[in-house]
Amino acid sequence: MIKNKVKAHLTKEERIKNHIRRAMLLCLMVSLGILFAQFIDKRFSESTKRFMDIAFAILWAVMTVEGVVRILRISKKSGFHEYIKFDKAEFIYLIASAVIVPVSLFVPSLLWARIICIFKLPNVLRRYNDENVFQILAKGIAIILILFFFVPFLNVFASAVSAPGQIINIVPKNVDLFAMKYVLSDKAFLRSFGNSIFITLVGTLISVVSMAMAAYPLSKPHMPLRKTMMMFFMIVMLFSGGIAPNILLVNALGIMDTIWALILPSVVMVYYLLLLKGFFESIPVELEESAKLDGASNFSILFKIIMPIASPMIATVSFFTAITYWNNINNPILYITNNKSIYPVPMYIKNFLGQNPMEIAMNNPTLLTYWDGIKMSYVLMSIVPIAIAYPFIFKYLKNDVSAGAVKG
Repeated sequence: MIKNKVKAHLTKEERIKNHIRRAMLLCLMVSLGILFAQFIDKRFSESTKRFMDIAFAILWAVMTVEGVVRILRISKKSGFHEYIKFDKAEFIYLIASAVIVPVSLFVPSLLWARIICIFKLPNVLRRYNDENVFQILAKGIAIILILFFFVPFLNVFASAVSAPGQIINIVPKNVDLFAMKYVLSDKAFLRSFGNSIFITLVGTLISVVSMAMAAYPLSKPHMPLRKTMMMFFMIVMLFSGGIAPNILLVNALGIMDTIWALILPSVVMVYYLLLLKGFFESIPVELEESAKLDGASNFSILFKIIMPIASPMIATVSFFTAITYWNNINNPILYITNNKSIYPVPMYIKNFLGQNPMEIAMNNPTLLTYWDGIKMSYVLMSIVPIAIAYPFIFKYLKNDVSAGAVKG
């Protein structure tokens, strides 16, 4: 059934106010867009600086006129002292903006002062106080934040697949896949890639199971020495034992220069352990009591009842633990001294970037030409697995959160 929308008739004054409101919103969005462009590429912002100055000038002019009209209207009706009594902030910013805004148009370094002065005018916020405008601003800010994180990835991709000697922003120029082919044919890199996959999968599995087994008893109020154990974990989370004791411990365990040195030191992450503990505490005790009446052991309760119910938190902890293992470069630096065959991707890339391009070019002069593209190709390949896995993991994570909410 189609509902007929009845629009109220607007007066001429109301229509003019709406047009002014839309124009000011447009100026605001243009200004924010150009500020983002300045952050990404200063050359672009220099060519469009005039448009930003015009947008800010229009915004300031309209606000100033509105403020002056408001002063005159209230002063005529109730006296100037009544206006100052309730709108002193607006009057101060009007006076300040009359000096700061014109000066900032000629002094680029005072751009921040102009932005603060304009957006602190009370009638700026008063004008944008309805839901539609809020949604526009919220979506605009969300898009800017997405671009803030996505543009560097596009820059890496464009640099990796572009011909050498190009000025790259976010769009590939003269596509050349030599750098990508070189990286994919590098057997040492592919070996380190396999090492990272093994470390991430095995480390995440051991870590999540270990933290769940530690968090479950800590979530029980009747556990002996519970407060003491919690204090111990809090101290460990805030204060590290130091690099030297960690190296001595790994060496004493006999796992120095082995792949287990890249897994075991990072098994327990106290912050995620506390998240699991908090989630376990929210699970009804009646479920465990009924399972115990049926003869279930503590291990059966944990792995067959508690962890399936806690699947939203398990999925979240697993994902961030996997990212930690994939990006970890501290462990190979500290614990791998001779066995370079077990280097993970971050360590391999670090060593590659630390090489002198001229020494490599003596064996293959072409590499010197494509050096920047090769570096970006290595970085791109290290990002791809997480970038590919995230959408699928997020889909299951979202479903698990919904299921967990229903079960709770």
